[in-house]
Amino acid sequence: MKKYLIIILAITVYACDFSKRIDTTAAVKEMRERQVKRVLPQDIVNQVDVWGQELQARLAKGQVADSLSSKNKVRIQSGSIEMLKKSVKDAKINEMLDAIAFGLIQKQDIPASIQKNSSGDSLYYIYPTNNGNVTLIGFSKKQVIIQMDKPLIK
Repeated sequence: MKKYLIIILAITVYACDFSKRIDTTAAVKEMRERQVKRVLPQDIVNQVDVWGQELQARLAKGQVADSLSSKNKVRIQSGSIEMLKKSVKDAKINEMLDAIAFGLIQKQDIPASIQKNSSGDSLYYIYPTNNGNVTLIGFSKKQVIIQMDKPLIK
Protein backbone atom coordinates (compact mmCIF):
# COMPACT_ATOMS: atom_id res chain seq x y z
CA MET A 1 0.00 0.00 0.00
CA LYS A 2 2.87 2.38 0.80
CA LYS A 3 4.34 1.73 -2.65
CA TYR A 4 1.10 2.77 -4.31
CA LEU A 5 0.83 5.86 -2.15
CA ILE A 6 4.42 6.85 -2.99
CA ILE A 7 3.82 6.22 -6.71
CA ILE A 8 0.62 8.32 -6.69
CA LEU A 9 2.39 11.08 -4.78
CA ALA A 10 5.32 10.97 -7.24
CA ILE A 11 2.96 11.14 -10.25
CA THR A 12 1.08 14.06 -8.67
CA VAL A 13 4.27 16.00 -8.00
CA TYR A 14 5.56 15.18 -11.49
CA ALA A 15 2.29 16.41 -13.05
CA CYS A 16 2.60 19.79 -11.34
CA ASP A 17 4.82 21.96 -13.50
CA PHE A 18 6.15 24.73 -11.32
CA SER A 19 8.25 26.24 -14.11
CA LYS A 20 5.24 27.95 -15.74
CA ARG A 21 4.34 30.35 -12.95
CA ILE A 22 2.39 33.45 -13.93
CA ASP A 23 3.45 36.88 -12.79
CA THR A 24 0.16 38.03 -11.30
CA THR A 25 0.98 41.75 -11.33
CA ALA A 26 1.78 41.62 -15.06
CA ALA A 27 -1.36 39.57 -15.70
CA VAL A 28 -3.54 42.07 -13.83
CA LYS A 29 -1.95 44.97 -15.73
CA GLU A 30 -2.58 43.28 -19.09
CA MET A 31 -6.17 42.48 -18.15
CA ARG A 32 -6.77 46.15 -17.33
CA GLU A 33 -5.24 47.24 -20.64
CA ARG A 34 -7.44 44.85 -22.60
CA GLN A 35 -10.53 45.84 -20.69
CA VAL A 36 -13.34 47.12 -22.89
CA LYS A 37 -13.71 50.83 -22.37
CA ARG A 38 -16.91 52.75 -22.86
CA VAL A 39 -16.67 55.62 -25.30
CA LEU A 40 -19.39 58.19 -24.79
CA PRO A 41 -20.73 60.35 -27.63
CA GLN A 42 -19.32 63.41 -25.87
CA ASP A 43 -15.86 61.80 -25.88
CA ILE A 44 -16.09 61.37 -29.65
CA VAL A 45 -17.22 64.98 -30.15
CA ASN A 46 -14.41 66.27 -27.92
CA GLN A 47 -11.84 64.26 -29.86
CA VAL A 48 -13.20 65.49 -33.21
CA ASP A 49 -13.02 69.05 -31.88
CA VAL A 50 -9.36 68.63 -30.88
CA TRP A 51 -8.39 67.00 -34.17
CA GLY A 52 -10.45 69.49 -36.18
CA GLN A 53 -8.66 72.41 -34.56
CA GLU A 54 -5.29 70.80 -35.29
CA LEU A 55 -6.20 70.20 -38.93
CA GLN A 56 -7.59 73.73 -39.24
CA ALA A 57 -4.28 75.14 -37.97
CA ARG A 58 -2.28 72.95 -40.36
CA LEU A 59 -4.44 73.96 -43.32
CA ALA A 60 -4.02 77.63 -42.35
CA LYS A 61 -0.23 77.14 -42.41
CA GLY A 62 -0.48 75.93 -46.00
CA GLN A 63 -0.30 72.16 -45.71
CA VAL A 64 -1.97 70.29 -48.55
CA ALA A 65 -5.46 69.00 -47.80
CA ASP A 66 -4.95 65.76 -49.76
CA SER A 67 -1.93 64.70 -47.73
CA LEU A 68 -3.63 65.62 -44.45
CA SER A 69 -6.80 63.74 -45.37
CA SER A 70 -4.98 60.52 -46.28
CA LYS A 71 -2.66 60.73 -43.27
CA ASN A 72 -5.47 61.38 -40.77
CA LYS A 73 -8.12 59.25 -42.52
CA VAL A 74 -10.55 62.14 -42.87
CA ARG A 75 -12.33 63.79 -45.77
CA ILE A 76 -11.45 67.43 -46.33
CA GLN A 77 -13.46 69.62 -48.69
CA SER A 78 -13.09 73.33 -49.12
CA GLY A 79 -14.77 75.78 -51.42
CA SER A 80 -17.82 77.96 -51.89
CA ILE A 81 -21.01 77.02 -50.11
CA GLU A 82 -22.79 76.32 -53.39
CA MET A 83 -20.05 73.92 -54.50
CA LEU A 84 -20.08 72.13 -51.13
CA LYS A 85 -23.87 71.77 -51.20
CA LYS A 86 -23.59 70.04 -54.57
CA SER A 87 -20.90 67.62 -53.38
CA VAL A 88 -22.42 66.85 -49.96
CA LYS A 89 -25.80 65.18 -50.32
CA ASP A 90 -26.65 65.05 -46.61
CA ALA A 91 -29.67 67.20 -45.65
CA LYS A 92 -28.42 68.18 -42.17
CA ILE A 93 -25.05 69.31 -43.48
CA ASN A 94 -26.71 71.28 -46.28
CA GLU A 95 -28.91 73.02 -43.68
CA MET A 96 -25.78 73.91 -41.73
CA LEU A 97 -24.16 75.28 -44.89
CA ASP A 98 -27.29 77.41 -45.47
CA ALA A 99 -27.00 78.76 -41.91
CA ILE A 100 -23.33 79.59 -42.45
CA ALA A 101 -24.19 81.34 -45.73
CA PHE A 102 -26.82 83.43 -43.95
CA GLY A 103 -24.34 84.30 -41.19
CA LEU A 104 -21.71 85.33 -43.73
CA ILE A 105 -24.24 87.56 -45.52
CA GLN A 106 -25.08 89.17 -42.16
CA LYS A 107 -21.33 89.71 -41.54
CA GLN A 108 -21.47 87.62 -38.36
CA ASP A 109 -18.45 86.02 -36.74
CA ILE A 110 -19.00 82.29 -37.24
CA PRO A 111 -16.95 79.93 -35.08
CA ALA A 112 -16.08 76.39 -36.08
CA SER A 113 -18.76 73.83 -35.28
CA ILE A 114 -19.24 70.09 -35.22
CA GLN A 115 -22.29 68.57 -36.88
CA LYS A 116 -23.52 65.00 -37.21
CA ASN A 117 -24.78 63.81 -40.55
CA SER A 118 -28.35 62.47 -40.92
CA SER A 119 -27.38 58.84 -40.42
CA GLY A 120 -25.22 59.68 -37.39
CA ASP A 121 -22.17 57.69 -38.55
CA SER A 122 -20.00 60.71 -39.34
CA LEU A 123 -19.13 64.04 -37.76
CA TYR A 124 -18.18 67.15 -39.68
CA TYR A 125 -15.93 69.89 -38.38
CA ILE A 126 -17.12 72.96 -40.30
CA TYR A 127 -15.58 76.41 -40.35
CA PRO A 128 -15.53 79.42 -42.68
CA THR A 129 -12.18 80.55 -44.03
CA ASN A 130 -10.95 84.12 -44.35
CA ASN A 131 -11.64 84.26 -48.09
CA GLY A 132 -15.38 83.52 -47.72
CA ASN A 133 -15.14 79.80 -48.44
CA VAL A 134 -16.07 77.03 -46.06
CA THR A 135 -14.03 73.98 -45.08
CA LEU A 136 -15.62 70.65 -44.14
CA ILE A 137 -13.56 68.00 -42.39
CA GLY A 138 -15.46 64.73 -42.24
CA PHE A 139 -14.67 62.18 -39.53
CA SER A 140 -16.06 58.65 -39.47
CA LYS A 141 -17.20 57.77 -35.93
CA LYS A 142 -15.78 54.29 -36.29
CA GLN A 143 -12.38 55.63 -37.34
CA VAL A 144 -12.37 58.16 -34.48
CA ILE A 145 -12.95 55.37 -31.93
CA ILE A 146 -10.18 53.27 -33.49
CA GLN A 147 -7.76 56.22 -33.40
CA MET A 148 -8.73 57.01 -29.79
CA ASP A 149 -8.00 53.42 -28.72
CA LYS A 150 -4.92 52.96 -30.90
CA PRO A 151 -2.45 52.89 -27.97
CA LEU A 152 -4.41 49.97 -26.50
CA ILE A 153 -4.58 47.94 -29.73
CA LYS A 154 -1.60 45.65 -30.22
